[in-house]
Amino acid sequence: MHSDQVRDTLLTMERQFHKDQIIQRLCTRERCRDDRDLLSALSTVHELVAIEDAPLVI
Repeated sequence: MHSDQVRDTLLTMERQFHKDQIIQRLCTRERCRDDRDLLSALSTVHELVAIEDAPLVI
């Protein structure tokens, strides 16, 4: 596997992980109504956006 393919695969996996975390934390938010869960989900959204906006390093 070439380094570009490995990088793309890892970024895809990380993106999916963060999306799953957002869904999980927002579902937790619905159940317990605790602001910490919402802040945690928003923090995860911020991390996901930062990953997607990061310049590609070759």
